[in-house]
Amino acid sequence: MPRLPRPRLLLALIAVVSLFGGIAGVVAVSWFDHDATLTDITNGLTLSTRLMETHLRGLQSIAELQVTRIDERIGASPPSRLAGSDTDRAWLAGLLAEIPGALALTIHDSGGAAILTATRHGLTDADGGDTDVVAQALARPGTTVMGAPAAGSRTTRAGIILCRALRDQSGSSRGVASLLIDPDYFAEFYRPLQPPDIGSVFAIFRMDGRLVVRYPMPPDPVPRLDPTKRPFATEFAGRDEGVYRAVSVVDGVERLVSFRRLTDLDVVLASSTTTAMAFRDWTRRTQRNATLFAGTMLLLLGLAAMTSESMRHKGALLRSVEQKAAELATALAEKDVLFQEVHHRVKNNLQVISSLLTMQSLQVVDDSARGTLRDALDRIHSMGLVHQTLYERNLAANVDLGAYFGRLAEGLARSYGNGGVTVEVKADGTLDLERAVPLGMLANEALSNALKHAFADGRTGTVRVSLERRGDEWRFAVQDDGIGMPEASGRGIGVNLMVALAHQLNGSATFSTEGGTVVAVTFPA
Repeated sequence: MPRLPRPRLLLALIAVVSLFGGIAGVVAVSWFDHDATLTDITNGLTLSTRLMETHLRGLQSIAELQVTRIDERIGASPPSRLAGSDTDRAWLAGLLAEIPGALALTIHDSGGAAILTATRHGLTDADGGDTDVVAQALARPGTTVMGAPAAGSRTTRAGIILCRALRDQSGSSRGVASLLIDPDYFAEFYRPLQPPDIGSVFAIFRMDGRLVVRYPMPPDPVPRLDPTKRPFATEFAGRDEGVYRAVSVVDGVERLVSFRRLTDLDVVLASSTTTAMAFRDWTRRTQRNATLFAGTMLLLLGLAAMTSESMRHKGALLRSVEQKAAELATALAEKDVLFQEVHHRVKNNLQVISSLLTMQSLQVVDDSARGTLRDALDRIHSMGLVHQTLYERNLAANVDLGAYFGRLAEGLARSYGNGGVTVEVKADGTLDLERAVPLGMLANEALSNALKHAFADGRTGTVRVSLERRGDEWRFAVQDDGIGMPEASGRGIGVNLMVALAHQLNGSATFSTEGGTVVAVTFPA
């Protein structure tokens, strides 16, 4: 066998080393890229389930508020005294009208029988309750029980049921208040987040495997999950939050599923996407890199063959390698930018919702409806500012409250446009994301109310926003020197929302009108 000339032997050795080294490099880059993609998808799904919890906690707070008002209405009398009362039915219908997305509000006696029901949108009294969720609420006083109408019950309308026992002075159940929420209210909230055509699913399950609500709903009934055989129980039993892979019982497609267990409600929140969709861009990048590598190797081998008799070709080969190295460095830099962009899209999801509401408001003629949309935009903007603050300051989960409140105040002051009103912000410290979102929404409500109502007819004045830590407590306050709040009977959903958000922070809210309006919230540090 003839020996290769030294230049050809050297080129052959370089070609072999480059081939195997390149394969190893492509595999390594693809592997790390896969891990990074999985991390980004996992973070996005986890954020979705936490957003679902915030939404659900809002419904829970509203339901618990209505139970408190029903208890106050009944007093020491048994709930059965309300049976057949047109006055009490009209009062109950008034409560129902205050709840967004509510279809029916029913009061049951201690045996679970419905004694008074208020409905709307053409529902009958039979649609108000009569499910096993009522019995569970009776057995668990002091706890909100969540579920869906069971098969075979009198309820003919699908929906989300929230039940809570009415308690006597000893703490025992003397009845139940049940609230039926339209499932379309759930769907309309999550449709802008992830369109169904990309395979995303949002769902709420009871821990016994029964589906409460799902978006999008499948064409056929969802089979009840068996908690003794599927990952539904094995994954949720030991953890309150996590992400796992499973094959869907609905469509047989493998999915990445993020779950969050709410033990007090005995439910599990789940958001998922198909693995094919989750790794679609990674697959394309891997195919592109493999194609680029194959082309590079073919070019390298061709250059090696052509330069076997001349050192000049060696120089050309080295220059080609240097060029490819520069291209790889550029590709790596582009990948870093891509990762940063993926992180940035978490914030953009809320901006998409804001844009959709803005488009809707342009088509609304009614001033009241437009004001309601504007309030919703302000609330979404307050949540978006939390994520924007995290992104711009390169923080993982703790929000810089000084920067956040400053930007929130600046945006609201510019929005309501009263040049004679000065907004002063004095806040310092950081707060975790789970509490920063409700605190931000509370600040948005209090500050926007002050700017809209405290300085009517062109009055001038000052609004002070403060947050300070006092020992083991935070104290947040919004104080103005305007015309003051109306009487308690005239307060709207904004005040109730601030009270509910304060409860979500495990704190309390107070309102006073000395020299203006003061909204103060204290919660544990």
